[in-house]
Amino acid sequence: MHNLPYNGRKPLLVSPAMTQTARFAAVFAAVFALAGAAFAQPVNPVYKVRDLAIDATSTVSSADATSQGLAAARITGAQRLIDRLTLPEDRNAASQPLSAADVARFAGGYSTQIADKRSSTAAGYRIISMVTQSYDPAKVRQYIESHGVPYVDAQAGKAMIVPAVGGGIDPVAWGNQWTETVTQAGTTKVVGKSDDTVLTPYVASTESWTRRPSWTEVQSELASLGADRAVVAEAYLQNGQIYARLIDLRTGAADTSGNVVGPFSDLPSAKAGAVAEMERAWKASSIVRSSGSTNIAIIATFRDIGEWVKIRKGLESSRLVSGLSVESISPAGADLSFVYNGRPDQLAADLRSRGVDLHGADNGWVAQVISSQ
Repeated sequence: MHNLPYNGRKPLLVSPAMTQTARFAAVFAAVFALAGAAFAQPVNPVYKVRDLAIDATSTVSSADATSQGLAAARITGAQRLIDRLTLPEDRNAASQPLSAADVARFAGGYSTQIADKRSSTAAGYRIISMVTQSYDPAKVRQYIESHGVPYVDAQAGKAMIVPAVGGGIDPVAWGNQWTETVTQAGTTKVVGKSDDTVLTPYVASTESWTRRPSWTEVQSELASLGADRAVVAEAYLQNGQIYARLIDLRTGAADTSGNVVGPFSDLPSAKAGAVAEMERAWKASSIVRSSGSTNIAIIATFRDIGEWVKIRKGLESSRLVSGLSVESISPAGADLSFVYNGRPDQLAADLRSRGVDLHGADNGWVAQVISSQ
């Protein structure tokens, strides 16, 4: 444990001890009042699988067709969930393979994304639908752990995807992959597609660029969408096939300029591939393969309450962090201690995705909000 830097520092406000303590307590309480919702741990949306298509026909009844369609959707969703939480190399190394049919038994409720279309045909009763299926997090975790397969079910910070194009790609067509038209209160507008169930939740920008934009050109929209970071999804044509490159625009963020996926035959596949690559990179940097934990003491430096809230939220929401304790705090910084699992670089990567930069070594670790420029 290093010497805590804010203990014993000359107070910024000169007042009697009790008054100063009371004032600080009031400010600290206000911080938690403002950030209480952010610190709360919501139900994990990762265990919901969206866009499960149903197209089933039964000679018995419409209800039977629905039952068959939902059963098939549960298995398809279970396989997608397995793929979402784990890496192929870990699944291949398992002593027993993970079974989608087994995971489907942990299915809970479902919700319909589009209105069911029911019809009677010469083949029988047909239903066409699209659903989101939920699975029991505790049972799925227990099942995966029983097979000795490492997994990740904690999400990265929310990203704003900024579609851009290189040579040979129509920017409007690429931008259309990331947007949809919605009608609200009689008004029709174009909004960016979003998904909060994937490991790397995102919302897309409504503007597509013919070049790679800078941070200053997207920061206003980023703030309006409430995202933590901006990631350019740059599509380009090479040898007649489509590729997508991912670039994180934040200063201090990991260099993702080499994260190229492809080839793809069409733009919808390239869009899906870009999201899958974000998830793969997140899993590769976040999966903990060793047991045991490490105690660490760090200094958090911040310029205002907003930055302090973001640092604490990042630590609170990290699946690698437990036992967070605020040892001391001042208007300029705080001394924190906690326990973390995994390697230091995994902890740094996890916090980086949440907008917090952790750097240093041994007893000199410092946490700061990542500069957006």
